[in-house]
Amino acid sequence: KTGLLVPILLLGFVGTAQAAPITLALETFDGGANDWTNGARTGVTWNETGGFDGGAYISSTVDLATNLASFGSALIQFRCEVTVSGAGSPSNCSDGVFQGDWVGQEVITLSYWFRHDAAIALQPYIRIPTGAPNGNNPAASAIYNQLVLPNVWTEVVLQIDPNNPEFDAAFGGAGFESIFSSVSRLQPGVFFEFGEVYSELGVTFDIDNVRLTAVPIPAAVWLLASGLGMLGFFGRKRKAALAVSA
Repeated sequence: KTGLLVPILLLGFVGTAQAAPITLALETFDGGANDWTNGARTGVTWNETGGFDGGAYISSTVDLATNLASFGSALIQFRCEVTVSGAGSPSNCSDGVFQGDWVGQEVITLSYWFRHDAAIALQPYIRIPTGAPNGNNPAASAIYNQLVLPNVWTEVVLQIDPNNPEFDAAFGGAGFESIFSSVSRLQPGVFFEFGEVYSELGVTFDIDNVRLTAVPIPAAVWLLASGLGMLGFFGRKRKAALAVSA
């Protein structure tokens, strides 16, 4: 009976278990700003405590003002890209962990925690350019279908999928595969619709725990491997029991 019961139980687990996405890259800012800059490509403020989880984060204070761009006002607030530091030697933000082939790595989400102290709720936006090692065009732009309320840490999650309606469908005129097979930068910010007029002085933006996740190894693979091991174990026990009874 045991020999029949174990395979049935294993099949049930294989059919129902779900594997969690794999974290490919994570920037917590625990060790400093790690070459992130603000929208103007100048320094950000590193804060040792007070992040969404109580830990470190970075911030930038700017004057908000919409513009007359025909597509609306996409206002970049942070940049993760190749910067110049020290005597002019280039260095990659976050050690380059966010750059590269997201298609080949099967990236499924980009997420980060975002906060601001503007007087109104703001709509998050991000621009993701291609062009290694230091390109800025073309780029994928995404306008999130959510709002970030003032003074509230909010997790912003972008599904990296060509069918995600938050993306500009043209993908900078280059297509999804072209952009995401060679990501060079992350440029998160906020967005105002065309014709929307808004200005406010001294708005502080905060960002924390920037994360890339990828497709997990299917749960069934791990469970099958574990199941085979269990079957071998029970098989050995049964043989031992039969030998004793004989």
